[in-house]
Amino acid sequence: MSPLTAPPVSPGGAAQALFREARRRRRRRWLAGIAVVLVASAAAAVSTVSWLHRASGHEDGGTGPAGTGLGARSSAAAAVWFDGTRLHAGYIHLGGRVTQRAGAEVSADLLPLVQAGGRVYWVNPAGAFVPALGHWSQVVQYLDLATGKIGTAGPGQTVFLSADGRYLLMSQTATSLTETPVAGGASRQLTLPRGWYLPGGDGLPDVGSGEGLATANGIIVQSAESSAWRARALGLWNPRSGKVEVIGRELAVIGAYTPPGGRYSLLAWLPAACPFPDNCLLKITNTATLTARTVRSPLPGGFAAGGAFSPGGTRLAVFLNNSPSRAARLALADPATGAVRVARGPRLALGKDFAWARWLPGGTHLIVGAGTGGSYLVDSATLSARPLFFTRGHGNDIASSQDINFTAAIIPPRR
Repeated sequence: MSPLTAPPVSPGGAAQALFREARRRRRRRWLAGIAVVLVASAAAAVSTVSWLHRASGHEDGGTGPAGTGLGARSSAAAAVWFDGTRLHAGYIHLGGRVTQRAGAEVSADLLPLVQAGGRVYWVNPAGAFVPALGHWSQVVQYLDLATGKIGTAGPGQTVFLSADGRYLLMSQTATSLTETPVAGGASRQLTLPRGWYLPGGDGLPDVGSGEGLATANGIIVQSAESSAWRARALGLWNPRSGKVEVIGRELAVIGAYTPPGGRYSLLAWLPAACPFPDNCLLKITNTATLTARTVRSPLPGGFAAGGAFSPGGTRLAVFLNNSPSRAARLALADPATGAVRVARGPRLALGKDFAWARWLPGGTHLIVGAGTGGSYLVDSATLSARPLFFTRGHGNDIASSQDINFTAAIIPPRR
């Protein structure tokens, strides 16, 4: 890899438009979440238990967390997602079909769900009462996949996992968060150094799609530069040393991959400045050495925000901006060589939101989509794609459709 070089700080027109859309999207997420009524009664929990059993063990015969049967099978992958009103659980069949059941109504921010330790977590923007802590305007809640019960993990406006998956990280403000063992135990309070902020905080632009992100060498943070007209610094904060190492000036963060037991992560991100005409480059940074590989798009429009590393970290799903049509095309990048394979389809309309990708267990398939439109199942070997729609006639919008979408948490197979 080549040494990291800091890109210029003045983003182009595409960056400005992206920031404006990110701020509008953030407001829409809060308004949509507050408008949803929270149902947390015992009857809802019992209903969810039977729903989980019907969606998995009794109908599909899968295996998964104890008590549910929900988990990946040889011909299907299990997932939980949110449609703007209800949680859904079901299977993504490799033939392009989805079997599912709708569960309890919940209030949730429209961010990707987080799964760990047999639970699926989300942010409830309507707030709730936390025992011993009082009422909070935003809390992190969870669905227990073994029992179907809904509980509250604690105060939080974002939720994400440590790189090794052992700790649940919940931010209470843009500068503070708690670290709690997934397996249970006491929480530790963490506070960022002055001038650095967590992504998704109030008044700040989103990093990537607004989720927090941890690597083997620290937590991703951003500088206090919140204006859409100025580039912000991307930093790597080590909570134990308290130090922040600057990675560069960024437009968006795509994601990170940490090998099992690894002392480094690969961080994929877009630099703030895009060469004319808006040909955004892709950087893949080793978080231990801060060296980076620069990847160039084979299309003139450069890279769009959004994507994900494969389960083994050998491929990176990215999206190419097919300028000037503002349509995104899926591609797979090799982090080791920088080679890029472009899929013929689908062409995903950009404008409202970032494109998104979720890899299924085993890395043979992934699901992709953009904005609030429908999703597609992609074969990672051939890059052939097929629609993954469950409902028909609603435009496949998250606000009016039960289709699987960017909030989906993919449930790993039971070991």
